[in-house]
Amino acid sequence: MIPEKVILQDPQFKESRLESLYSNFNHLKENPEGLEANVAAWKSLLLDARNKCPDQFKDKVAFDSDSLVDQFSLPSKGLVPKGLNKVIDQLVQERVLVPFSQYQQDKGLLGRVVGWVFGPRYQSGNDNSGQLRKGERFVISSELSKWSCRLGSYLSNNSPLVKDHLVDLASKDLGLSRFDIECCLICLERERKVAVEGDVVRVLDESQQDVQLSPEQVESIATLKYSIYKMTKYNDETEKRVHELEARVREYVKKNQMIRAKSELKIQKALSAKLQKSTQGLENLVLLLYKIEENNNNILVVKTLESNSKILKSMNEQVGDIASVVQEVREEWDRMDELSEHLGALTADDSSIDEELELLEKEEKEKTEKEKEKSAEPEPVPEPVPEPDKEVEEPAAVEDAEADSVLLERFNKLKLPAKATEEKELENPLPA
Repeated sequence: MIPEKVILQDPQFKESRLESLYSNFNHLKENPEGLEANVAAWKSLLLDARNKCPDQFKDKVAFDSDSLVDQFSLPSKGLVPKGLNKVIDQLVQERVLVPFSQYQQDKGLLGRVVGWVFGPRYQSGNDNSGQLRKGERFVISSELSKWSCRLGSYLSNNSPLVKDHLVDLASKDLGLSRFDIECCLICLERERKVAVEGDVVRVLDESQQDVQLSPEQVESIATLKYSIYKMTKYNDETEKRVHELEARVREYVKKNQMIRAKSELKIQKALSAKLQKSTQGLENLVLLLYKIEENNNNILVVKTLESNSKILKSMNEQVGDIASVVQEVREEWDRMDELSEHLGALTADDSSIDEELELLEKEEKEKTEKEKEKSAEPEPVPEPVPEPDKEVEEPAAVEDAEADSVLLERFNKLKLPAKATEEKELENPLPA
């Protein structure tokens, strides 16, 4: 059953609309817009619910009419959908859904188109109660296309297979039900991608058409694969039982229950011997399958080499006489060289141009030599620049010393008369 929150969280399934959406829609016959709105809401919910709750549906490619009504009921509100048949009919009309009762009847493309246009309109259930046809399933076209493609890719790596073997493998690896596989095989067979011959399914691979195998041989290979699968499964289960018995024997010995321990040990030994024989048989079957596959590959290689060698032979035959072709090419080369010589003899006298060119070359050479000689002359060595702190300051100090001595000498000369006058005055202190 679909969780109620998934239904109630749908924006189109508001509380105010639930009564109308879960009715049989008969009261909306005079209101086509309301009927269309209800049908559109249910169509959206049906397809969205598959994506949100895939585990609630036992098939991946179809709706089951026997459980669809119960799945979308709301027990907490006492509501059961009574108009799903009208929703299903609309989806069938739009080819979104295909009743399996119609799908499995291969009428061909023309027959299906005529049935869609001129045939009676499909009715999935009772208009009053909303109950759907018992035992019917409605295949979802988009899901069928998707899973058929995946099953086809899966088969391409495992073909041929017995149907039961395919069901076991695909249900485990792809999560498909037996009904899903049946629908996908019908689709792939109609698309000429697989062939279903009795209980054997094989891929129609164009690359392996040169390996001609009879239907009996194909069935034998498929049966061999299925036998290996079943024996492998049996050996795994037997080995598990042997380990369980061994643990049980040890437990009985530990508890000193020797009689039961002896009985369980006998069973363990018998199973171990049986497992050993089964393992040897499985080994032989696996080696046989490997040899068949190896031989199949060898046949493909030989067929490919044969076909391509024929292509090479045909291409080589189109080449013709290679010696005559080479001789003709050489003759045409000689004629081309002869023609070039004749054309070269017709050219004008260029002696004056050559003389002028030599003169220009000579002048350019002399000019280059002069530039080299000029660049080879030594450059004048610049005089050393005196350091400003030592060589400039020392002459200035000498000049200052000389100037001081001259000034001192002049000063002494100026003071001598004054001294004599002073001494004279000292000698005659009284006025005359």
